[in-house]
Amino acid sequence: MSLKLHYQDAKQNLREAGVETADLDARLLLQSVAGLTDTDFITTDTILDEEQKRTYSNYIYRRMRGEPVSKILGYKEFYGRTFHVTKDTLDPRPDTEILIEQALKWAKGQERPLNILDLGTGTGCIILTLLAEIPDTQAVACDVSPEALAVAKTNAQQLELHERVKFIESDWFESVAGQFDMIVSNPPYIPNPDIATLAKEVRNHDPILALEGGEDGMDAYKKLFSSLKTFLKPDGRAFFEFGFSQGENISRLVDDSHLHMVGITPDIAGIPRVVEISYGEK
Repeated sequence: MSLKLHYQDAKQNLREAGVETADLDARLLLQSVAGLTDTDFITTDTILDEEQKRTYSNYIYRRMRGEPVSKILGYKEFYGRTFHVTKDTLDPRPDTEILIEQALKWAKGQERPLNILDLGTGTGCIILTLLAEIPDTQAVACDVSPEALAVAKTNAQQLELHERVKFIESDWFESVAGQFDMIVSNPPYIPNPDIATLAKEVRNHDPILALEGGEDGMDAYKKLFSSLKTFLKPDGRAFFEFGFSQGENISRLVDDSHLHMVGITPDIAGIPRVVEISYGEK
């Protein structure tokens, strides 16, 4: 059977299993198995060998059962770079690129080398992207999960950024020392009662620690904002991602913590997504 026929069968199986992105997923998995670029996939109709057939069938079966393509392949693209992912890490998502853009806008206006703290680093996609985009930057990245830290360290090595970042196991600020020019984080913000309603790709394959935000989704922000002044330099900036319909709660928490909200930026769908915070009083 030719590559294209395998692709047609896989698409049909994924569609029947209710996978909304059946065509794309079947193509990405097949390209990985056959080692094909996007152009190769269009111009080539090769024959899969027996090992490739078995691997592709296994991939499609796993995808039919709800496992995300990223977890099957073990990597995910983010801001033009490839990041290793596992069951112990939240997949990098396009919405988080809004945080990157806002952080870069502020950072590139500074005339000093920056020291950045990343809280709950996961794959390291936020801090490693910032390090790659901003020369002369140093960073500390922390996570409560040693397994996630191992993934982040692997990504730092692969991107040749490991000499500019220190990874520490810490429950938010617990083991952090010093002050930073910039603090960034994508904390867990899903209200606990909403976890059961998430897509099975997220609910069953992303770590629960990276999802559960407490009854109202605000638990992490309450902890982080209350301690922010201790760790953020007076002329620094903090950038936090937050969830759908949480903008008002975020604004209230910033005010209650005697911080200054510089602004809130929406994602590509127009949904408020990233808050920028400064040290100064209102």
